[in-house]
Amino acid sequence: MEDVSAIVAKLYEGHPYPPPIRDLAEAIAQGNYQVGDPTLWAPMLWPDGRPRDKLKILVAGCGTQQAAWFAHTNRACDVIGVDLSEPSLAHHRYLQEKHGLVNLRLFKGDLRDVAAIGETFDVIVCTGVLHHMKHPDEGMRALANVLADDGVLVGMVYAALRRTGVYMMQDLFRRLDLKANGKDIAFARHVLASLPPWHFAHFHISGSQDVQSDAGFVDTFLHPQDRAYTVPQVLALVEDNGLHFQGWFENALYYPEGSTSLPPDILARLTKLADRDQWASIELLLQWAHWHFFFARKHPALAISFAGDAWKTLIPRLNPAVRRAGPTQFTRLGQPIELKPNEIAPFAAIDGVKTIGDLGVHTRQLFERLWKQGHVMLSRA
Repeated sequence: MEDVSAIVAKLYEGHPYPPPIRDLAEAIAQGNYQVGDPTLWAPMLWPDGRPRDKLKILVAGCGTQQAAWFAHTNRACDVIGVDLSEPSLAHHRYLQEKHGLVNLRLFKGDLRDVAAIGETFDVIVCTGVLHHMKHPDEGMRALANVLADDGVLVGMVYAALRRTGVYMMQDLFRRLDLKANGKDIAFARHVLASLPPWHFAHFHISGSQDVQSDAGFVDTFLHPQDRAYTVPQVLALVEDNGLHFQGWFENALYYPEGSTSLPPDILARLTKLADRDQWASIELLLQWAHWHFFFARKHPALAISFAGDAWKTLIPRLNPAVRRAGPTQFTRLGQPIELKPNEIAPFAAIDGVKTIGDLGVHTRQLFERLWKQGHVMLSRA
């Protein structure tokens, strides 16, 4: 039987993913960013402080642009990109030359073999890769083995519940023997357009932009190797393979406070649960997540806590996606941030230097809510 890695490599050689971009600076100017980029997310990755200025960053399964993006935004850092697909690496070389990325090195290969590079890394980025491996645990262990003691792994795997309809269609398309070629892609799109309105696949399609491009469509519906994870399975993927789960990049998808539609009595019951039970319960109840973006460490970090008075010394920083929409209005990801009149001033005064206490906030509820809604990152002074 052909090796799964070889099969996946063939798919991406024919349909490089994500669809290549021509100019990183232009993409960034349009408001795009990479989850886990230390230039944006350091307070979340290292709540006790970034360990050093010059980081070693590994992008494992870098696709067409991810390693180049990290090299572009982290010029003082050394970045290594690894991928199975030669066309994807070729586009990296184009971006490397265009943007003068002397801090970028590229390797063609399987992420299970990253130990052969002979280095350890402060940041390992592996998003959208492990769920395409025959044995994802092998990949996670290989990455854990090259993570520095104070390093952070940034991961993403598919979320299971919202992809239920995707797997129905993958099964159908395999039975129809559809391949990743133009004729079969067109036929598969025709099938999706013919689905009844109650089909589970609509739940994913309605919230995903991937299906707009052929590369994204193939990656979603015609992929030969694909699985997805529930919250407990993500935790097991991390913790069964030598790492400690540290948190989610989008808390609003996992905490009850992230929803503005839950009735107060249901909210009250859910918030009494332990955090991990809250996360699993919200997934079962609301099924928001298409993907699970998480971060993990080799050694457990001190958790953000609102117990006692320690919360007053926490330093809030705005989520990188927060935008000011007016003198007293803010948005994130196009959605308004709901603030009471007395909450606007302290939120507007967040500068990444002042502690919560410095902002004149006297109760923990505001910033605990903002953190669980994903609007702010919190680090310790």
